[in-house]
Amino acid sequence: MPQGSIEKEMFMEPNRPNVPQNVHQLRVNSMGRQMTHGPARIDCETASLLRAILLPLFASATSWTDLIDKLEAKGFHPMFRTGQLCLTKQSDGSRICGLRFLGLDIYELVLRFGRPCVMPHSGSSADGEILRQPPNGPLLH
Repeated sequence: MPQGSIEKEMFMEPNRPNVPQNVHQLRVNSMGRQMTHGPARIDCETASLLRAILLPLFASATSWTDLIDKLEAKGFHPMFRTGQLCLTKQSDGSRICGLRFLGLDIYELVLRFGRPCVMPHSGSSADGEILRQPPNGPLLH
């Protein structure tokens, strides 16, 4: 037997002939699950356009209510998904991008506007709506 084939056999896993295919399938499946709450796949031209449209809205907003109004005028809605502030399509709720994608940080927004008032969604996924106005009654910030 040639030396190369012995080394190759030593590193092959028994009973798992399609390891690369299995790994690929795992990645495809996890990406499919991620797309429900994960970021949309955006090409670089679309990303540049999104940043050009959205960054001035964040820069000119004076409060959470003002930011929500400005974003919704453009068809977007800010909300928390899995504990991260992101933008969703107002029409169907699909996730567009997170703040990091835009080069923004939640801490900078909190310094400018104060902590947002968030109404959590049921479940344990850390999803929630940013409210324009606090509801009547005790609040959890």
